[in-house]
Amino acid sequence: MKKFSKCLTLGLAAMMGGSLLAGCGSSSAPASSSAADSAASSTEQSAGTTAADSPAASGDAAKLTLWLPPFAGTDGDITDLDFWTEKLKPFEEENNCTVSVEITPWDGYEEKYLTGSTSDDGPDVGYLYMEMFYDYINNGLLTDIDSYFTDEEKKNYTYYNLGSILGGQYGLPIVVGNPRVLICNMDLLKQAGVEKVPSTWDELESTGLALKKALPDVAPLMQDWGNPHYGSLNEIYWPFFWGAGGEIVDADGNLTIDTDAGKTATEYLKKLKDEGVIPDSATSNDDTITSFKNGEAAMIYVATSNALKITDVNWDYAPIVQGPAGDQSKTFVAADSLVMFNKCKNKDLAAKLMKYLTSAEVMSDFHKRVSQQPAITADDTYVSEDKFTNLFADYSDHFQTLPVFANAAGMYDTLFKNLQSMMLGDMQPDEVLSETTDYYNNNLK
Repeated sequence: MKKFSKCLTLGLAAMMGGSLLAGCGSSSAPASSSAADSAASSTEQSAGTTAADSPAASGDAAKLTLWLPPFAGTDGDITDLDFWTEKLKPFEEENNCTVSVEITPWDGYEEKYLTGSTSDDGPDVGYLYMEMFYDYINNGLLTDIDSYFTDEEKKNYTYYNLGSILGGQYGLPIVVGNPRVLICNMDLLKQAGVEKVPSTWDELESTGLALKKALPDVAPLMQDWGNPHYGSLNEIYWPFFWGAGGEIVDADGNLTIDTDAGKTATEYLKKLKDEGVIPDSATSNDDTITSFKNGEAAMIYVATSNALKITDVNWDYAPIVQGPAGDQSKTFVAADSLVMFNKCKNKDLAAKLMKYLTSAEVMSDFHKRVSQQPAITADDTYVSEDKFTNLFADYSDHFQTLPVFANAAGMYDTLFKNLQSMMLGDMQPDEVLSETTDYYNNNLK
């Protein structure tokens, strides 16, 4: 059974042809607000704000539109919209401007940007992850922001170079971190006679089998194969793929998943599923964290920021679970960036906004109140005091970002759906990789 998506490719083709494509998928309504008008409804756009407004007559407020994703979750003390509305007030007052901020849900995120990037309702400043960059750069939609930053400012950004993509500085890294790690409920592992977190594929498998035997009502390793978005690959596939020594693309951007390393990783996952280490219920699960919190799952791969929200479980973690690649095994780490769209008419103000959002003043508070992430600037004094404090210092060589290549999102979506079919028993590992590669080369590249 083959499941494919050409939404992004077709959308960008239509977009560059001058037509506006409706979103390829449904998404919940985004939250939006102007920080200068916080009394207005948080789900209503600021009146009169458009993405390309430049300053009007002297004394009139300039206008910018900012799109950001959600990070706060549903069980925090503050919402993303409330946080950014609060933080933007001083910037608006200092620069005599209004910033209409919209929190764009992850569901339908790419489709939302697809339609907004050429419309008057889109952002001046937005937030892209690596999978999205190639098509926007290739189609001339993003601004090279390097000239807006001094050498001193660039030096202050710890990860500035990660925004250098395809020959230009198209991104300003804002969320760098959240490596995906294996966390284990140590109370459940001890009941199965296991004293430590697995650090190799063999240990992961043997621990899973021991859990299955000792605790038949507990999922040994839960994965969210029921999630509708390919972003789950960051937890449930790429750590294994890179643990086998796989490479997604070569230096020329050619897809290279259909290799011995790719097959080894994919076959290993299927083996875990066939053995019951990954339970049948994983194919309908879309929330591994809840399963872990409830004691229904003993092990999950998770972003470090989400792991820190789990306070009622005695858990420990392994930064890297080594596969056949041995000490060259890697795991996923985020390198998401702010971007400026070319259609923005007030680029100087937009660049100033990007600097403000990534400043130590704002980011330190963001990391404390919204999402615990590593500091992104040298002058930021925020340091997390938790299990992951020394993670980057000790394991940074094992962290891998996703590559930038043509229609990466389309390939990931195709691969994810084929892997889902495999986990349902409808495809074999070699079919997943070969058919994904054939489809990408013939339809998406």
